[in-house]
Amino acid sequence: MPDIAIVPANFIALLLDTFLFGIVLLLFVSDIYFLATRKTLAGKNRPRKHHFTSLVFICVTFLVLLITTHWALSVYQGYFAFIHLGSGASARAFYGDVSQPSQIAKTILLLFSVLVGDALVIFRLWVVWRNRPVLVFPICTVVGTTVAGIGIIYEFANAESLHVRGTAPIRGWTAIGFGTSLINNIYCTGLIAYRISTAKASPESRLMAFCDILVESAALQSFWFIFASATTLASSNSEFFATEAFPAIIGIANLLIHARVGLGWSSDTAEKHKVVTV
Repeated sequence: MPDIAIVPANFIALLLDTFLFGIVLLLFVSDIYFLATRKTLAGKNRPRKHHFTSLVFICVTFLVLLITTHWALSVYQGYFAFIHLGSGASARAFYGDVSQPSQIAKTILLLFSVLVGDALVIFRLWVVWRNRPVLVFPICTVVGTTVAGIGIIYEFANAESLHVRGTAPIRGWTAIGFGTSLINNIYCTGLIAYRISTAKASPESRLMAFCDILVESAALQSFWFIFASATTLASSNSEFFATEAFPAIIGIANLLIHARVGLGWSSDTAEKHKVVTV
């Protein structure tokens, strides 16, 4: 099956990123409203301002800022390629040049988004399990992801070829980075899912348990990681869909959890199963 051309791939990726960015903004504003007007089980004895000064909310806000900046750079690239360059051979060369400053900046933003997302997943694991030894392995994977991300940025910054994406060094660092982060997400998702599924053992609660697992464990983030890993390592232009939308997907996965907290849906889980969501 022929691969999609690089210019149409980036155009579709820009549309997808814009759509998902709109969802991120909607969820973020909703989270602020919910946290300002309702109190969760975990914070029922705390002032409302505690929700907005908590480490988790600060991390989520930082993540939204990363997503916003990443989207703004994507819009700039789209304007430069389609309006200034005319979407021809020059646009293909522009999108293929990974050493350009805007692409380096987007790669750095993607790395930080992944690291913040991984950190929030690990924190959810801690909230659910309250067991320090369980955190050792995922913390090690975050270190591996950081090293791999730095390696990718270095290779991009020193690239001399427009086809550097498919070279062995890039594929190697990409495999390490995606591999360690994916393992972290699968590890944390699996343990969180196990905790929730064992807590909800009655037949009538199976559907609710399934929904809890999908949201609480940020399974969307893990699924997208698999998609991004496959397209990137296959050197397909479809990787633009995955990587461009990745920060927004990470944001949506985490903001959905906070929306549940703001709505009070996680209180039922905490009361019945002694599991308090972030």
